[in-house]
Amino acid sequence: MNSNLAYDNVVLRFFNKVTDLVVLNLLFLLTSLPVFTMGTSLTALYAVNLRSIRYGDGYVVRTYWGAFKKNFRQATLAWLFLLAAGGILFLDYRFWKSFGGGTFSRVQLVLIFVLAFCFILVGTWLFPVIAKMEGSLKHQIGTAAKMAVGYFLPYTFFALTLTGLAIVAAFFSMGGLVIMGVLGIALVTYLQSFFFYKVFARHIREEALGADDPLYGGSDHE
Repeated sequence: MNSNLAYDNVVLRFFNKVTDLVVLNLLFLLTSLPVFTMGTSLTALYAVNLRSIRYGDGYVVRTYWGAFKKNFRQATLAWLFLLAAGGILFLDYRFWKSFGGGTFSRVQLVLIFVLAFCFILVGTWLFPVIAKMEGSLKHQIGTAAKMAVGYFLPYTFFALTLTGLAIVAAFFSMGGLVIMGVLGIALVTYLQSFFFYKVFARHIREEALGADDPLYGGSDHE
């Protein structure tokens, strides 16, 4: 009898989580329609998912809107900064690509790809940092850069891998496309949040939820 109740509880929690992710994905899509708000939407997603990992599921819609309003200015500026940087790099790429296969143009193209990768690294961490940590945008960009490089293995690597797998699944698998359409970014950010929170736990002191707290329990965070 107890085993059946435990099984039913696990199944119920699973379906509750899936429902929350569907709702969050819909909220993300709706609030990202103006495009310039996409950074704020990402930040709100991470705020909900990071809180879920720490404290369990709650009022996801309320938490999402609270984080959206709280971080609107900071996250929007961060998103516009990344868009501007990406646009400049794209124009540089088109410019140097038009010169053909000369040595100097190839060197420039390599530099562009290196810079683009650096911006991807920073962008991967920037919105979770805004969602979880206080500070000026300049400070948060610096924090995101340090965490992206300092914790590249395994945390940044796995976060990038999850994004890559989601893109591949959406483009090359009908099942993957359906899953991404329904759960999409909400699922990816939820899975990424497990890796991000492990890093945040080393820099943000929060009250432990018990001796067996996977984030703050034990002697490592004394």
